[in-house]
Amino acid sequence: MSGTSNLTAGVVGCGRMGAFSSESMRVHGPDSYFPLAHAEAIEAAEGLDLVALCDSNEDSLARAGERYGVERRYADYRRMLAAGAPDLLGIATRTIGRADIMIDAIEAGTRALHVEKPMCSSMGELSRLEALLDRADVFVTLGALRRHLAIYREALAMAKSGRFGELKEAFGEFGERTLYWSHPHTVDLILMAASGAPVEAVEARLGPVERTGMRILNDPVVKHATIHFQGGFMGHVTQLPGTDFRMATETAQIAVVANGHSLWRSGREKPAPGAARSADPAGDNPYHEPERLDYQPPEVPQGALAPIMQLMAALHGQIAAQQASQALKRDILTGQKILFAIVQSHLEGGRPVGLDEIDPAMFIEARSGDFYA
Repeated sequence: MSGTSNLTAGVVGCGRMGAFSSESMRVHGPDSYFPLAHAEAIEAAEGLDLVALCDSNEDSLARAGERYGVERRYADYRRMLAAGAPDLLGIATRTIGRADIMIDAIEAGTRALHVEKPMCSSMGELSRLEALLDRADVFVTLGALRRHLAIYREALAMAKSGRFGELKEAFGEFGERTLYWSHPHTVDLILMAASGAPVEAVEARLGPVERTGMRILNDPVVKHATIHFQGGFMGHVTQLPGTDFRMATETAQIAVVANGHSLWRSGREKPAPGAARSADPAGDNPYHEPERLDYQPPEVPQGALAPIMQLMAALHGQIAAQQASQALKRDILTGQKILFAIVQSHLEGGRPVGLDEIDPAMFIEARSGDFYA
């Protein structure tokens, strides 16, 4: 780490997620998502100095450098690392090539990475990353931010409280969205709800898949996917419109709706064992209308600042943060395997496949027109 009192940080990729949040998100997104861009979150983090920026686009690099007052600017991330690897690095590039940046940064001495999703393009890259992320002194967070936001944590705590019985299923309702652009978010929420349970199988069907052998050229739409976990819990990726996340217990449903704008619940608490049935006929009503809960968010770091601060705490040796990082690294790696398994299942007609059955030659370009996820 840096010899100064503050930790140092850099950002590779000075676009929408690296340095400048989209105007659409600023207008329509909940306040809990901000600060959203990596550089914005680093700027907001006390005890962290943004010292270097990198982007192959000269205009984007100059604009970000002026906005954040950063003199060290690079067109090649390797030159940035050679000039002094920061303690913490934000990586907000396109997916292709992202794994190399992670690997090179760790080998150069960076120990904390905040990485946009998804993490990599191929099974080969994933194998290389697994070995590095297994290190106890390397800490990683992913740009799938919802698990860090207070309203999603509140929903999970409610679903796992036992008041409504056992948590059975989770549903990511993100509309007709593509695998690499959108569903790393959905899969990460499902893994959050699974709380570390091992994956047994993944079954899925996609829209049209363009490929050459096991090189997937496009970013296919996910028609449906179901992830089966040991213990019986299941997670579902759906095409239902909206940006909602629902969790179903034995007696209730708990939902974060409209991308985190509000928290809802339907159903009832599970009666205690041996409890007498209500004498009031209305008490046995099985039809419960959804109820918007009066949720007041706590005063805690939100947006990308939450994972950035987790990384900082881990770098400073805080045991709880380091343990949280270990669990999160497990989910990040598992989530990437699930994305590959979704494709593998589709290519095999929707057959349930295990995470050890993915073709090692799989590579996902995730191209949409002239753009890549």
